[in-house]
Amino acid sequence: MRILVLIVIGLLLYIIIGKLFRKKSVSKSQDELGKMVRCLHCDLHILEQEAIRSEGNYFCSQQHLEAEQKK
Repeated sequence: MRILVLIVIGLLLYIIIGKLFRKKSVSKSQDELGKMVRCLHCDLHILEQEAIRSEGNYFCSQQHLEAEQKK
C-alpha cells in the first residue's frame, strides 16, 4: 500500500512539474509571428512577409501570380 501511495505522489509531481515547464516555453505570439494573408489563386494562408504582393492582392508563388494575371 505504501508503494502505491509513493507511485501516485510521484506521478502527480511529474505532471505538475511538466505543466510548469510547458508554460514557460510558450511559442511566440501571433503578433511576433506576423500577419497571415490568403493567396488569391489557391486560398493558401501564408505569412505576409513571405507572400508576393501585386495590386493589393497576395500570392503564395510567382506561378500563381502569373496565372491570375493571365485570367
